[in-house]
Amino acid sequence: MTAEDMLQKIVPIIFAGIILLSIVFSGMYIFQSASQEKKDKIAEIILSSVTPGELMQGKIIGYFVLGIVQAVVFLIFAVPFAMWKWDIPVASYVLVPETALLVAIAILGYLLFASMFVGIGATMADMGSAGQFQGMVMMLPFLPFIFIGPVLSDPSGLIAQIGTYIPFTSPGVLLLRLAVLDTWPWMQIVISIVILIVSIWIMMKLAGKIFKVGILMYGKNATPKEMWKWIRA
Repeated sequence: MTAEDMLQKIVPIIFAGIILLSIVFSGMYIFQSASQEKKDKIAEIILSSVTPGELMQGKIIGYFVLGIVQAVVFLIFAVPFAMWKWDIPVASYVLVPETALLVAIAILGYLLFASMFVGIGATMADMGSAGQFQGMVMMLPFLPFIFIGPVLSDPSGLIAQIGTYIPFTSPGVLLLRLAVLDTWPWMQIVISIVILIVSIWIMMKLAGKIFKVGILMYGKNATPKEMWKWIRA
């Protein structure tokens, strides 16, 4: 594989990776946002004008836009620098059909984590008193780092494929695999995307039930047992 062929494959994935990291990290602020609104008792005022579902959706969309803006600002500076420093025609490498698929994977990853963050964040009375369960949830976006070694050493191996099908690791692992594989495993990509879409739908439903009750609960962090009761109600 020539250097140009490598760049044609790597640049779109780096582009999608930047978008994924930007919107996921901005989505983590949903934790703080929901918790702060409860602490300042702003949630009650907001909910007098909108439904809990609309508030939850607004948070997810708002932080998605914030992440995209951050990614665009970074790329505005990074792309001209790469073109000047290394003489890489970044625009021609990015403007390919594959980029749309890669960005879609990144967006699906954000929607999964954002729906989870907004639901769990609504159960926290204070960011400073986050329990072990809430702390574990905040670490989920970093799970794909566990798969970096196995994926790089054997991108078609069993561990890499397992990481592709686990919703919380799927976006990161899939992008990493596509960066090193010579031939894209389209069947695995389709299965992974279907799993992500179904997981997002389920997570949105669960998060909606948790958010509706948790956003108006004050004084303590909800336990997993309490959240389970809200989900079953």
